[in-house]
Amino acid sequence: MNCRPAILFFFSVVLLAACKKKIAEPPVAVDSFLKVSGTKIIDGNNQPVRLQGVAFGNEVWSNSPLPPYTHHSEADYSRLKAMGMNVIRFYLNYKTFEDDATPYQYKQTGWEWINQNITWAKKYGIYLILNMHAPQGGYQSQGTGDALWNDIENQNRLTALWETIAEKYKDEKQIIGYGPVNEPVPANNISQWQQLAQRIINEIRAVDKKHILFIEKAIWVKGQAETADYNFPAVTDNNMAYEFHFYDPHLYTHQLFSWAGTGEGGKYPDESVLSYTSSQWYTATFNNPSIGSGTNNWQYFEGVRYPVSDVNIKMAVPALVAAGATGKVYFDNIEIKEYDASGNFVQTILQMNLNTNSGWSFWSRNGSGTGGISTTTGYGDNGSIFIEGPTDDCNYSNYSRVFRIRQGYQYQINGSMKGENIAAGANCKLRIDFLKTDDPIFGRNKQYLEFLVKRYTDWADAKGKPLYMGEFGAGYHCFQNGKGGLQWVADMIDIANANNIYFTYHAYHEDSFGLYYGYGTLPDPIQANQPLIDLFTQKLK
Repeated sequence: MNCRPAILFFFSVVLLAACKKKIAEPPVAVDSFLKVSGTKIIDGNNQPVRLQGVAFGNEVWSNSPLPPYTHHSEADYSRLKAMGMNVIRFYLNYKTFEDDATPYQYKQTGWEWINQNITWAKKYGIYLILNMHAPQGGYQSQGTGDALWNDIENQNRLTALWETIAEKYKDEKQIIGYGPVNEPVPANNISQWQQLAQRIINEIRAVDKKHILFIEKAIWVKGQAETADYNFPAVTDNNMAYEFHFYDPHLYTHQLFSWAGTGEGGKYPDESVLSYTSSQWYTATFNNPSIGSGTNNWQYFEGVRYPVSDVNIKMAVPALVAAGATGKVYFDNIEIKEYDASGNFVQTILQMNLNTNSGWSFWSRNGSGTGGISTTTGYGDNGSIFIEGPTDDCNYSNYSRVFRIRQGYQYQINGSMKGENIAAGANCKLRIDFLKTDDPIFGRNKQYLEFLVKRYTDWADAKGKPLYMGEFGAGYHCFQNGKGGLQWVADMIDIANANNIYFTYHAYHEDSFGLYYGYGTLPDPIQANQPLIDLFTQKLK
């Protein structure tokens, strides 16, 4: 009897079964809820879990009532797993679930979209953190969402939506937690955020005691300085982590985006750029020559050398003054020179052709006047900075060009000015403003980033809670022309790991900060920031 056909049939069946088993491989779902234990997040076996991942922006800024089907697909969960990531900060816009015309009536399409993402997350072993990025009352980050704080009905709707989300997903282990409001900006005081956050916490806990709550600091409070608690709200919960975001130095990470108004932001690292956390204005070169009254053509002005002998003076910035000018003063081609104690020239610290007002900030004591950029007149070209219409003390200063002062040295500012209808008695001049600070002064380097982050780690450790960096990122231009974006990201990952900080990078798919570019179409490797993807793969695998 010839047994070969039977043997072949047997091996074919075995091979087919093996193939089927591989194709139908069960999901890599988690089998227990993650939870907070002291300053750590642990799994069901009480083992620490390292959360490292990325944010899915989900096109929340489009304010579309439809789920963002072009933002990502199952393939993107596979890509995250390949990079060594295990968590997604999943941005939500309330309009995906609720229309303003029919509040408290929730859309099935929204739940179906969440459910589809949960299925993909289970298949690839990725956790989800649901974050309300655009709540009822308005997107918060730019301070345009006052309606959330001033209209109690928006708070009612937001709380009700969170209660519904928590009720639906209270038994879903792939979701590890909720972020009630992204980057809150209270309209009046920090207690507004404390009260709303606690209310949402209480409503969620009424139906869901298993998921972690990620409670953010207010990124700022209108009209108020940051609190001693860094604007974190005073809330209570047994299973919560504190969240902060990090984009420092902002001038660097947001450079050359027109919507950010930052202009050129330089490179990283750069020891010539001073970095510090706070400073106070101290004194200035008040006795420099002033332009005359009336109308004057362009003139070159040489400032008086200012010898520094006060140990409180640590840094300085250029300033343009047009106190009481009433008319219009133009400034151009300024330079700041440094001399040693004997009056010998050392270096030109700053040389600025004022064809842009990027980095310049206008201040007026009585609110009169304005500052801007002229494209019709300049000293040697058609560009200059102007101040127009002030009736009281005012100046245009540039804190992005701060420089270090050496004790015993002399400093001088020179440049050109032109006046139109300047009032008699006006004080219009070039000035150096000197600053003091009690904080350490760094270059633009990893040590500065570590110093900033350590404030939050020390604070969270004192509270006995985990710390989560929900967003950090560098914009598209930081990865061009040798600006050092990869080094900035690498340093931030190292700092997070060294300080037991959980993190998600902003963002996976968008044109400003994305690992993948191309708005309105699914991510395509052709439009990828591949060096950044390779960096994450190297760091996280």
